[in-house]
Amino acid sequence: MQTKYISIVLDDGPLPFMCEIVDLFNQYNFKAGFAVMGERVTDDTQYMLKYAVDNGFQLVGHSHTHRKLETLSDEEIKKEMTEPVADIKNRIGYDMKNIARLPGHCPDERVLKICKDLNLVLIGYDMDCGADWLPDATPQNIINQTLKTAHDGAFACMHVREHTYEALKTILPELKNRGFQLVTPEQLFKIKGKTNLIYGTHIHNVNNI
Repeated sequence: MQTKYISIVLDDGPLPFMCEIVDLFNQYNFKAGFAVMGERVTDDTQYMLKYAVDNGFQLVGHSHTHRKLETLSDEEIKKEMTEPVADIKNRIGYDMKNIARLPGHCPDERVLKICKDLNLVLIGYDMDCGADWLPDATPQNIINQTLKTAHDGAFACMHVREHTYEALKTILPELKNRGFQLVTPEQLFKIKGKTNLIYGTHIHNVNNI
């Protein structure tokens, strides 16, 4: 069976269950990414980020406050996208480099232009993971939709939530049984030989670059 590769990036952390999610991925020799909200990084939560990094997971930017970027000024957008990078570097010595996931996934051309000027590689998603950000999302729906839409080269968007953690207990072993290997965003680009990435445009599946 030929190996298929996916990168799941879990948004909105650091939040409870982040370390448990790391441990769950490690059980299957899988890795993932975490899209970090700057305002949630505090003295009390930074240990979660360090735990993820120490276990080989990747952190990417996800803005500072998760505000709708289209409503902000140019300078506010730049601050939203750069402030968390500097803060995390200062706190745990980790460089998030130039990969980010935008809040809301629906930027206008002005936002994309600013991200291009900031040399940001923007990762979207190419799988349906059952709207797991909703408070009433169920593990079974997350399981069904994720397994139904999993395919090679895709980025998946999940969130650091308890019901997502519960769903992953079924999703991860099943993906392994189906011949998938789960990797960080940076690993996915390298495995697929994508070295010349375009800044300021959404990448949903690396096979389409």
